[in-house]
Amino acid sequence: MNKTKTLIASALTSLLATSSIAAEVVESRGDWLRNSWGINWKPVDVYNGKSESLEIDIFLDQISHLKTIDYIQSHLGESSIKSSVHIAPHELLESFWQGDTDATGNPVNLVVPRASANVDPFLKILKKVKAAGMKNQVYVNSSNMLQRNESTPNPDYIPNITERWKAWVDGSAEAQAFIASQPYHTGTWDADTQSYVDATATYPERKYMFAYAEFVLKVYSERYGDLIDGWLFDSGSFMYSNGDSATNGVKEDQSLYGAFAKAAQAGNPNAPVSFNNSPERDTEELNPFSEATHYDDYMFGHPYNGGRVIGNHENGLYERNYAHIQKITATNGNVHSGSVAAGTDAHDWDWDDKVIGHFDPPMSTTSWNGGNTPALTDDEFNLWNLESAKGGGAISWGLALVGKSSNDNAKLVATDWALAQLTGMDAHLAQLQEPGAPNWARAHTMLTDGVYLQAYSHALVEGKDFWDPEGDAVTLALLPEGAPAWLQLVQDEANPGTWLLQGTTTESVETDYEFVIQATDASGTTERTFNLYVGAYVEPEVPEEPEEPAAPLLAQIFAAPNTNYGDDVIATMSSEIQTAPNGVATFQIALDVTPMAGGSVQSGSSSSSTTAASWGIGADDIFKGSDGEYVQAINNLRITNFNANGSCLTAQNISNLSFNYLEIANGQSSNDRVLVTSNGTENAAGGVKMPDNPSQYDVTYGSAGAISNLVLAVGNEHTANKWSVNNIAVTYSVQTPAVVAGDLDCDGVLGSADLQLIRAALGSSVGDDNYIKAADLDNDGVISRIDYSLWYRLFRG
Repeated sequence: MNKTKTLIASALTSLLATSSIAAEVVESRGDWLRNSWGINWKPVDVYNGKSESLEIDIFLDQISHLKTIDYIQSHLGESSIKSSVHIAPHELLESFWQGDTDATGNPVNLVVPRASANVDPFLKILKKVKAAGMKNQVYVNSSNMLQRNESTPNPDYIPNITERWKAWVDGSAEAQAFIASQPYHTGTWDADTQSYVDATATYPERKYMFAYAEFVLKVYSERYGDLIDGWLFDSGSFMYSNGDSATNGVKEDQSLYGAFAKAAQAGNPNAPVSFNNSPERDTEELNPFSEATHYDDYMFGHPYNGGRVIGNHENGLYERNYAHIQKITATNGNVHSGSVAAGTDAHDWDWDDKVIGHFDPPMSTTSWNGGNTPALTDDEFNLWNLESAKGGGAISWGLALVGKSSNDNAKLVATDWALAQLTGMDAHLAQLQEPGAPNWARAHTMLTDGVYLQAYSHALVEGKDFWDPEGDAVTLALLPEGAPAWLQLVQDEANPGTWLLQGTTTESVETDYEFVIQATDASGTTERTFNLYVGAYVEPEVPEEPEEPAAPLLAQIFAAPNTNYGDDVIATMSSEIQTAPNGVATFQIALDVTPMAGGSVQSGSSSSSTTAASWGIGADDIFKGSDGEYVQAINNLRITNFNANGSCLTAQNISNLSFNYLEIANGQSSNDRVLVTSNGTENAAGGVKMPDNPSQYDVTYGSAGAISNLVLAVGNEHTANKWSVNNIAVTYSVQTPAVVAGDLDCDGVLGSADLQLIRAALGSSVGDDNYIKAADLDNDGVISRIDYSLWYRLFRG
């Protein structure tokens, strides 16, 4: 809730309105951050296509009751070793994927939503936040596409992304021309010569930083424009470890900071920017905020101790982190406005005097998006927020989520304790941040669009859109300047506290209006500027019912019949030959079973409910409680013996391999216990008894995603605990590639290569080595002159 000035935002068709009240503040690009607070909403692990289903709607509904909140910090990019992962489509970044998959067929090196998914989750997030009356603060990590350091390789789900990014920059004529266009793209500032001196040998990755700003960050900024209200860049260390200076105050020595700032502001020049150069340590007693660069409109405000246990009173962390709030309060939010002589700042620079104090702590003791323990007591939490909000600063609270890496949007919401703490703080601010005159909720108020020559009505509700901190009666008044003549504001007599903007529109051409509504009580008056659009009726966008995803296909994997795989030998088991949905391609699915140390996987029939392929540990082909038998791992799902058989399907089109169930034989007796660990999660302490014989035991409880690793063991040492595994069921999916009729070499076009193939296949029939299913255009099982004629017609168009 920021009432210090009037701000107009019109990024959406339904236009916005912003608070206005006179105050003595420093005017700057970041003024909207003064006296504000927001939530840092940080889902993670959104790589390799997972972001394509990411949505913020459920979370926004959860916090719809918060009135004083001003903005949401959303993450365009992930952080740390996953910084190359972005949740917005980008053609160049997607090109680094190259169709890679892991052993289970899931994508690898995919760092953006795919264009084929036809969705932009980031755009939806930005629009939904605006529609909820808040601004958008956007997080990006400055390490971008680069490896964090030499000793920390990229994770195995994006292993090649850095090398491919660098290869593109080094091989692109456009990128090379851009790098050569400025000396500071490869050079650093030399104070003696007052020029840039080549530093390629010292800072070999400097050019890649500039390339990211130009070819990635700028593209995003221009795409989203003024839907983005502010940016903050983590890991400012990548600027100064690649040749810039974060601390000397020399603008020419901060060209990387400048490049990122200018790229970020390409789409909205009024968006403030900040960089995380860590909390101050050298002159902490003067100012806990690090030095500003020439491109900081506000401070990032990273807490001490890596953000862990920021409220610990025993080791001084509480006082060190609270010092950020005290600095905001002491300087009216201008945290670098002090001086060396007064002992209030480490520098006497004038250009940083308007930089705004902003703090970016986690709510929990452990992380910015998880944790079970609040870092601050409720009283401390209320104190910090109230002092910052009244003092001209801003705080972005890292919210503990129920499931920060979940694929289920319903789990990307606040934990109970975090929501309760936010709710209490919101009520505290609603009463004490701006006492006296009425308050307006959030950063702006959305109005319903008007339609040509139609009745119009929009309700403004006390306690939701506006309120009085002392509970006094509030009267609203519409000022005539700028408002349509037909618009009236009246109180709803049937619902005291509800005011109706109403009337009948008279427009026949699109019209935008901007006007002011005053809220008055016994203590005074505040104003909010509203925007209203009137235009033709537009059918409300009805989301298409998503098609039910195709049911995953299922294959059963068996041990080789009556086989002793050998002591300490990993047993490879395979499915029967599977036929793809195209009816042509065939393949098998295999897995590995690693026995307990000194044990052997052996198969054979031990009862009427087993077969020769049923298996266990040892010569009796079962798992015995008395011997504590187990297998260390069941994993390494993979496609084997793939044969396209003349179709365009490839092994890479078979993906999403996941364990589904174990068929357990003889596990139903009172002392039987089957202990399963699925993706690291045990089914139950001491295992479970099977309900039937045989019984198909579901192992998908271990994760919302693919189940890639199982551990199987007896759950007790009872001599009657005896059972075996009949088979293991695996699910998978097949993505049928787009096929051009007559395209026999699968290159997407009809050409001379296809002509040669159909000529070579003439006279062949099903079963012959040179028979090609795709060439059998009349589907009679023989490649004849008729097929050749049909193909030639396709070729000629």
